[in-house]
Amino acid sequence: MRSASYGRSVLKALLSLSVFSLFFAHSAAAQKAQRVDMRLTVSHLSSEPGPIDDSAADLHNRLRRDFRYRSVRVLESKRMRLNVNEVGSMQLPTGRLVRVRLLDVGSQGVLIAVDIDQTLQTDLRVRNRQQVVIGAERYQDGKLILTLEPRYKEYKGR
Repeated sequence: MRSASYGRSVLKALLSLSVFSLFFAHSAAAQKAQRVDMRLTVSHLSSEPGPIDDSAADLHNRLRRDFRYRSVRVLESKRMRLNVNEVGSMQLPTGRLVRVRLLDVGSQGVLIAVDIDQTLQTDLRVRNRQQVVIGAERYQDGKLILTLEPRYKEYKGR
């Protein structure tokens, strides 16, 4: 007959092995999905009358109830392929530089560091194929808006 302490030791070892296996499976899945296509779009919301760009229709539908503006123009859109810890950038019409760093790819989405020179530094978690909208700064008769949308292949752990 084996002692109770032997049984507890075996149980602890099995539990440790299970936790390690789960961690390793999650890490392996995350490593497979480390390459992320990131779309960064810069739009101008204006108080002046004008059109809503067709390419800004989704943005307009998200913002029209919460913000006052009369026109929306997409100024630039860029697709960046980022690996973890890689930085992509775009210059705003104001001359400031936007830097986007992919920090992590996980089951809850991607963790992104966003830095706009002398304006904003923040970390955001964004789910796959979802958009996050950031008010950047005043520009001409309105405001610049950044939209970030990550797209990546998700791997399910087995």
